[in-house]
Amino acid sequence: MTTSRSSSCGTLIIGGGVVGLSLAWELGQRGEKVCVVDRGQLGQEASWAGAGMIPAAPAESHWKVATPLEQLEGLSQRLHPAWHGQLRESTGVDTEYRQCGALYLATNPSEAEVVQRVADRRQYLGIACEALDGGQIAAQEPVLASQANRFVKGYSVPSEAQFRSPRLLQALTSACQMVGVTLRPGTQVERFASSEDSLTAAVTSQGIIHADRFCLTAGCWSGQLAQSVGIDLPVRPIRGQIILVQGPPGMVRRNLYVGMRYFTPRLDGRLLVGSTLEDAGFHKVNTVTAVADLTTWAASIAPATAGLPIEHRWAGLRPGTADNRPYLGRLPRLQNAWIATGHFRAGLQLAPATAVVMRSLICGEESPIDVSSFGVERELGQIDQKLSSATVGPASRSATGH
Repeated sequence: MTTSRSSSCGTLIIGGGVVGLSLAWELGQRGEKVCVVDRGQLGQEASWAGAGMIPAAPAESHWKVATPLEQLEGLSQRLHPAWHGQLRESTGVDTEYRQCGALYLATNPSEAEVVQRVADRRQYLGIACEALDGGQIAAQEPVLASQANRFVKGYSVPSEAQFRSPRLLQALTSACQMVGVTLRPGTQVERFASSEDSLTAAVTSQGIIHADRFCLTAGCWSGQLAQSVGIDLPVRPIRGQIILVQGPPGMVRRNLYVGMRYFTPRLDGRLLVGSTLEDAGFHKVNTVTAVADLTTWAASIAPATAGLPIEHRWAGLRPGTADNRPYLGRLPRLQNAWIATGHFRAGLQLAPATAVVMRSLICGEESPIDVSSFGVERELGQIDQKLSSATVGPASRSATGH
């Protein structure tokens, strides 16, 4: 039930994951009055569940031949080290950002075709990418030595990086508070109030929040929020399950990719093994079958992982779109509402660039990247042509405010 409490802000961000918190920090550092609401706890959905890998991306010198998505990746790769350093200095939280490098490996012809295509594209974009034979793979990652003959193709990408996602979320939360951002977890948006072509307030479980500007950053729940303002936006949850095993430090040195699965090593010896891709609706649960499958797969690629204790297991719901590209830009029919969602497996990777681009759009500045191709118009179904002057439809309680 909505309380009578009322407040106001300049920009209301709905969804406190890595994209929402990053945007809030960007705006807050520029003196904007920002409020972030989340139906649950901040940063505890897909952002917390992600492994925190930052794949290689093109430098700005190659943006002329890069797609807008590759430019977004390139901007994020440039921003990540600066952000992590600034966050550590201001909050004291060490995210363990490091350039660890990566190996991309194939065990069959279909995987080899994908690895080769990706390597060719990276080389075209000026990204260092070196082909490896079995002996070179074993030399770079001794944990793979007994299986080196299985790999029919392999590439080393030294510029890949990683960080610990829960620590980044902790740092962003603290940094937002330090620049005056109001954070309101446990606050679910129930509906919006509007006037002509603008939103005026969000009616939430904790009261009414008036704002000049609104931005939906609620991950896979953003589609249902968009429906509440008359926009049919096909964002769907794609479940990913991950296990965390405890190994000796240095057992795995780099991010390792084999097909759609990966190992991500931490400095303390912990090793992430992921992940599944499941169209399972909003069911964020681990399954016995998936955990067993990940464990078996890990042992088949790196036998030394067999028998390592599973310290933790979890699942996250990634926001998927039909073309696997995010939605970035203004919401149709609304002059003061934007959306930033649909990053699928790349929310942690693309958060810094997304925040910079969306801050530019919201503040009426020139964006460093042309994101017109990410507009929601590319996938829209039926749009309500007339917004109510009082409220715009109720939003699903199971999906709003995240």
